[in-house]
Amino acid sequence: MYKDLADAVESLKEKGFDHVFELGEDNITCKSLKATYTTDELSIIESHNFDKGTDPGSESTVHAIKADDGVQGILVISYGKYVEPGKAKVIDRLLNTAD
Repeated sequence: MYKDLADAVESLKEKGFDHVFELGEDNITCKSLKATYTTDELSIIESHNFDKGTDPGSESTVHAIKADDGVQGILVISYGKYVEPGKAKVIDRLLNTAD
């Protein structure tokens, strides 16, 4: 288990999850590769949740993700009332592909 989000991110990078994925309105992107993925093209390999106390805005999850084309990276998602509705739907689709 990781002590915090920074520890998890660093450890996952050492495991080869060296790209950073970002949520879009309808997809997930890797800006460094200028690549765009649908949730069907991605698999969650492992996930780690972090909650820093009573502030719901401080909850986050880091997902280690592998794309169908072999690209591996991380996606950090902060939860709470500030998540945009379009991005929340992308998160839901991604999590449902992990089932």
